[in-house]
Amino acid sequence: MANEQDLAAETAELEKLAAELDGQAYAVTLVSGHGRAHLHITNRRAPALSERVHCEGEWFWWPWAERVAAVADLAGAVAAVDRVLQVLGGNR
Repeated sequence: MANEQDLAAETAELEKLAAELDGQAYAVTLVSGHGRAHLHITNRRAPALSERVHCEGEWFWWPWAERVAAVADLAGAVAAVDRVLQVLGGNR
């Protein structure tokens, strides 16, 4: 389990990612508890398309234990979210 300092740093990285995601395309909620934090991201045009992203160390992760992108690569993380949660024909 992450200590409080790690949790604070990981939460800060999740907040940076949340700020970079398109608020018109996605509803984004930062959820914390049980010693972990994650983003719950839902495609506004297709609410069935939703996913969680958490941060551990230098990486953002999908819940199926696959890396999303490095925390230093916010653009790459946003692109990965777009690929996973896109609606056929685009999100916009």
